[in-house]
Amino acid sequence: MAVPGLERDGNSFIPDAIQAGAAAIVTETPTAVAGDVAIIRAPSARSALADLSAAFWGHPSRKLTLIGVTGTDGKTSTTQIIGSILSAAGHSVGWLSTAGIRVGEHTRPNALDHTTPEAPAVQEVLAEMVDAGVRTAVLEVSSHALALERVRGCAFDIGVFTNLSPEHINFHGTLEAYRDAKATLMSMLGSQKGGLSPYAAINLDDPSSDAMVAASGAPVKTFGIDCDADFNATDIKLSISGSSFRVRSPCGEFEVESQLLGRFNVSNWLAAITATSGLDVSPGQVQEAARSLRPVRGRMERVDEGQPFMVVVDFAHTPQALETALRTLRPHSEGRVLTLFGQAGGRDPANRPAMGALASRLSDYFLITLDDPIHENPESIAEEIRAGAVAAGATQGRDFDIQLDRRSAVRQLIEMARHGDVVLLAGKGHEQRMLVGNQKIPWDDAVEARAAIRDRR
Repeated sequence: MAVPGLERDGNSFIPDAIQAGAAAIVTETPTAVAGDVAIIRAPSARSALADLSAAFWGHPSRKLTLIGVTGTDGKTSTTQIIGSILSAAGHSVGWLSTAGIRVGEHTRPNALDHTTPEAPAVQEVLAEMVDAGVRTAVLEVSSHALALERVRGCAFDIGVFTNLSPEHINFHGTLEAYRDAKATLMSMLGSQKGGLSPYAAINLDDPSSDAMVAASGAPVKTFGIDCDADFNATDIKLSISGSSFRVRSPCGEFEVESQLLGRFNVSNWLAAITATSGLDVSPGQVQEAARSLRPVRGRMERVDEGQPFMVVVDFAHTPQALETALRTLRPHSEGRVLTLFGQAGGRDPANRPAMGALASRLSDYFLITLDDPIHENPESIAEEIRAGAVAAGATQGRDFDIQLDRRSAVRQLIEMARHGDVVLLAGKGHEQRMLVGNQKIPWDDAVEARAAIRDRR
């Protein structure tokens, strides 16, 4: 399959594929090759890749109840909350998300380098679920996957929209194009299969909800905290040990007590409750799931080694996510909020000064550090973040500093922490590698934090 890529053109690898034994080549462009090899001309190589992948694996999504979750933030947590609810309700469930792949009772890391991998990998994982007896699958769906047709050929039954904020604008071009890519998932909700009528679960609190509703090819169920929706959360109580709230829904009213921190996770719970509302799930099973589900790896994950201050690892890597994390943690600090973050290479440059400004307003002190620079200059990324912090009134050396050695930065903040402080390590979350150039260097924020706390003793 000769797919034109963002960095390299698949057509340049045709001779290698033929030498390796390829019997046919699918390409968008006329190609002359030597030997007895079939050339198939397709209007879109990506569309053909997705269609052929689904056919090769026997169209597994047609044999599953398939739930797709999209949005800027909250996709991974919502995916795993849905999985927890369905498990409590006795469903055989699987998921494919940023943080991992679950097939029945077995979970493994997502080593495919994308939130939603290319179509062949998506279809292979879904086929693995079918073979394992899974009947309900949850797929975290990125905007890249929708724009690049990685989930073409997936028969979605339920689409979930969490929220939207500026992200990946360097890829999509405009916020509107990014929003429209997300809305593609809603337009993919098609005909009934297996007795389930498709529906969308949409966050009415988000300004982009109108676009999602308009795009939906199926009936819509709404959820929200601030807006009057089909599924609402009231009487919200937030603490350092989690949250409690009351759900008002067409299924009745019931209390939920969760170990997940923050108001944003209340919204994620509402998304999951709405998504599973048509799947024979009772309020009692939702409550059971909430009692048992521990914080998702790398999402407001506390690192507790008995130290007199709080250390939290979170995947916050966008301005909205960083602001949410800092506002969530501030009420739980008896002293200062100390923050560590960077920005990955190849992402929206406009987010860098924005995050510097946010950190300067919402942290007492912060360090700008390394976070997947890939092929960009780490010093240049740090400078763009620094400029935003200075423009917001912060002074380097007093309010923040730059330490591009992330291990040293983690240790510096933990050495600085006093009784009652909160230390937020943001950006890497569950990830267990650092992307520097073409290298994947082993890295884990939680592991490094534990080591630093122990050494401090």
